[in-house]
Amino acid sequence: MKKKIVIVGAGSVGFYLAKTLVELGNDISIIDIDAEKVARAKQELDALAIHGHGAQSNTLMDAQVESADLFLAVTRIDEINIVASMKAKKMNPNAKILARVRSGDYQKKDALLDLQELGIEKVINPEQIAAREIQHLVQHATAQEIMTYNRGRVYMVALTPTDNCDLMHKSLRELGLTYDDLPFRTVAIDRDGTTIIPSGDHVFNPGDKIFVVCLKDNLKDMYRMCGFKQKKLIKTVLIMGAGKLGRMVADNLKDQFNVRLVDHRKEKLLKAAQEIPDVLLLHADGLDIDFLESEGISDFDALITLTDDETTNLFAGLIAKKKGVDKVIVHINTPDYLSLVKGLGINSVVSKNLSTVDAFMRYVVRGQVHSVMMLEGIDTEVIELSPAPESKIIGVPLQHIDFPPDAVVGGIIRPKGEEIATGSSVIQAGDRAIVFARAARVSDVEALFN
Repeated sequence: MKKKIVIVGAGSVGFYLAKTLVELGNDISIIDIDAEKVARAKQELDALAIHGHGAQSNTLMDAQVESADLFLAVTRIDEINIVASMKAKKMNPNAKILARVRSGDYQKKDALLDLQELGIEKVINPEQIAAREIQHLVQHATAQEIMTYNRGRVYMVALTPTDNCDLMHKSLRELGLTYDDLPFRTVAIDRDGTTIIPSGDHVFNPGDKIFVVCLKDNLKDMYRMCGFKQKKLIKTVLIMGAGKLGRMVADNLKDQFNVRLVDHRKEKLLKAAQEIPDVLLLHADGLDIDFLESEGISDFDALITLTDDETTNLFAGLIAKKKGVDKVIVHINTPDYLSLVKGLGINSVVSKNLSTVDAFMRYVVRGQVHSVMMLEGIDTEVIELSPAPESKIIGVPLQHIDFPPDAVVGGIIRPKGEEIATGSSVIQAGDRAIVFARAARVSDVEALFN
């Protein structure tokens, strides 16, 4: 169902939120005080773009907050987001309010301001989201990307199978005939920058980056079939950048791994010393080759680059790969750069901004659609949705359904369990399907489930 949604903030997070929500057929107003960002929104989005201060009442009125179903405050400044949200709730008590809030001061149990009491129903902390994603990538060293569903019982994993694994030079149909119970479903493939939603005739080639859906209990078998017979073990981790995200990641990893945190800014290291005293801190420039050599960079199992500079993160990652570091995770702020980083040998690229967009989308979408998430660097979105009571998809094996091209069901979450989808799988009322589709096919998928 079409919704009226007001977004305060037209930076990377606000812009990509608006873009995704417009594609889903919603009526969007987007506000920013930066004229250039507003001009970009006007040029590239089918949305009402307003130049003004998002926490001022007249600007909110121009954006038609009184009639909004949803209000999303996503600027980089917590206080603007909070004040804008408070005013929006006052102007429209029926609107659902979500806000991007980075400071932990507002989220403590003993915080002086209770954001929920102020009308903010959900708070999204970008650093917390990105830190959890990075933690998953370190814990699952083979994976290049990871998403989890149904409280961690269903995984979407992206990885590049080895050239001589069981999948190579076989079609999906051949694999289905060879293995009675294939432990995963391939839902998308990135081949030399081209996105493929595979059919039964698709043949795996060396170098393919594949996206699979797998139950948690079958992860080991999935990795084995992709050529990783022994689980990669990470013991030592070097993190570059002692900013908020770097400190949070170090804190998340310190109990499982030997972690070192490096930064050239003394004030950041002093803050890290207070927050995570049991992590080894190093005062140096992460791009200093002599420093990296002295620290034995090639002996580290993983390098995570989380500085505030995307160029530094990328170059440090490339140096680490050159020096033989097995697992390299690079953080970038701009989602547009994801496609440029592909093919450089970096294991995983994390975008805090794109992760934040995905987090909002988990709570924004309602009705038959439960969540919509973008896969990093490829033209595919993941939709989690349930069939409407009168949907023709209910009770019919998937192989007999005229499913939209460039779309595939990866998994089914049932009230009493989960299932990797096959042609014989049947979606029932009350189930949730995890569907992978090109952005242009999302509306077709929705129509099939309605």
